[in-house]
Amino acid sequence: MLLVAPTSPPPHCVDQLEDWIRTPADPQDLQARQAALQVRAAPRDPVLDHHGILHFADQAVPLGQGEADLARMLLDSYRATVGREELTRRMWPEGEMPRRNALDVRVLRLRRRLAPLGLVIKTVWGKGYMLDTQPETQAAYRRTPGGE
Repeated sequence: MLLVAPTSPPPHCVDQLEDWIRTPADPQDLQARQAALQVRAAPRDPVLDHHGILHFADQAVPLGQGEADLARMLLDSYRATVGREELTRRMWPEGEMPRRNALDVRVLRLRRRLAPLGLVIKTVWGKGYMLDTQPETQAAYRRTPGGE
């Protein structure tokens, strides 16, 4: 937050995390601007609501029950690897024997659903899967109001 003298020209702000106000500043206005800056600076992670709708970057996509279950597990460890065995165990309780490629098929379907949001499920070979944002999404989201 830049405090600018009454006779000074307005500064040129190039970053959405910059703001300015002329002195003497009204304390309520200053607090409101600081609160807005904090909201803009807060990290934005994907959120899965209780209806199975995944929200990210001012967009949303409805997920089926199986997709939502998988997304929830990946979101619980957002940007960290979740092992294949753990995902399989949690997706299919004991007694249910999934096909050999059942997890791969479910991941493929979820990847297709998440792509329009700028989210990607990365395969970590020999370990499992990781939910992350596409690099171009990260850069674009930082440049938009309310982004990181």
